[in-house]
Amino acid sequence: MSTPLATVDITDLTTHGAVLHFTFTDELGRPHRAFLLRHGDTLRAFENRCPHWSTPLDEHGDHLYDRASDTLVCATHGARFLPDDGHCVSGPCTGDSLTPLAVHPTDDPTRVRITRQGLRL
Repeated sequence: MSTPLATVDITDLTTHGAVLHFTFTDELGRPHRAFLLRHGDTLRAFENRCPHWSTPLDEHGDHLYDRASDTLVCATHGARFLPDDGHCVSGPCTGDSLTPLAVHPTDDPTRVRITRQGLRL
């Protein structure tokens, strides 16, 4: 497993569509915003940065997940992303994706460890 970016308390992520924001610092000391989403029985994590203009998805509000369309929504230009993989299915960045983060269980069932996903060169 790669170096943990954060360990997050998930106690409040009890319902479908619940979102929890957290921050982490990358290898170069730069801060990043991220979020965890409960999607059914799965926890998904993404950097909170739209691939269109690199703004946080909820820059102009606090609404990330739209239950009616089952998508994550960027408040800046209305781009919509699939919660399973972060792929943009409509809006100005169609075809791009959010940066996913990996979610790992810990010995404490109320906490998860967040790491980068895949090989980073």
